[in-house]
Amino acid sequence: MEERAADIKLPANSDVALVLVLYNPSADDLHNVTQLSMRYEGVIVDNSDEDNFDGREVNRMEYIPLHGNHGIAEAQNVALRNILARGRAHYAVFFDQDSRYQEGYPLKIAAYFEQTASLLPNIAALGPTVITNDTEEEYRSVFHDDRYLTSDFIVRRDIISSGCCISTAVLNAVGLLDESLFIDFVDTEWCFRAQSKGYIVGVTPRVKIKHKVGLGEIHIGKHIVSIAAPYRYYYQYRNFLLLLSRGYVPLQFKINFGIKLLCRFFYLPFMIKNGWKSWQNMARGIADGIKAILSK
Repeated sequence: MEERAADIKLPANSDVALVLVLYNPSADDLHNVTQLSMRYEGVIVDNSDEDNFDGREVNRMEYIPLHGNHGIAEAQNVALRNILARGRAHYAVFFDQDSRYQEGYPLKIAAYFEQTASLLPNIAALGPTVITNDTEEEYRSVFHDDRYLTSDFIVRRDIISSGCCISTAVLNAVGLLDESLFIDFVDTEWCFRAQSKGYIVGVTPRVKIKHKVGLGEIHIGKHIVSIAAPYRYYYQYRNFLLLLSRGYVPLQFKINFGIKLLCRFFYLPFMIKNGWKSWQNMARGIADGIKAILSK
């Protein structure tokens, strides 16, 4: 699904390191990871209870099992610290275990990052255009329109980590991911923190990936609402309240997403499977978020 790859200069393989997190992967996921490890360097961090590979190397990648679910942020940080300590790679590219990319994807997204940085040197992260697995529609925000800064770069408020490319120089300047958030809003918070330091983030329309966000979607008018596993709603609501107290988080996000979560609290449990369990997790997340704020 990549376009115009022939007219960009690809970086060397050694310039790019993959960050790949596993959690109870399928046999197909493990096969995909093994194939990637044959071509690219990087770090595989495993949040599963049991090891999925023998030894501490999978072809060209290092394998680090955590023997339990430590959250996406901590797992990604383990990989990033390892990559930064090596000091070889200029770019880190984040992969989800269940996302599938065409041949050469890591080098292509890094090449577009490099191309964009030549025009916009304050770019912090570049992601692909994300297409839904089932409907092949683009995931779009309800609250903003695309704004092109170059013909190949659309500035965004925040981007998801799947398929995202970040330069190691920016990681050193902005810092690693916030492990207290565990899973939801981890990538969002990092984007806001980067922007508070003068950086920008965005996506390129020249590279596209298919990706499934959550367990599925429901359509409300022209908008797609992703359905998460019930436990994820706890982190969504708790973490949103945690972000409310942070000055670098944009006011527009606080208002827009606050309205979205408030509405979902009342309608979503009636429209999805396990709605009561999801609602309970929303309520628990709100309670714990308020406790965390008051404890400070």
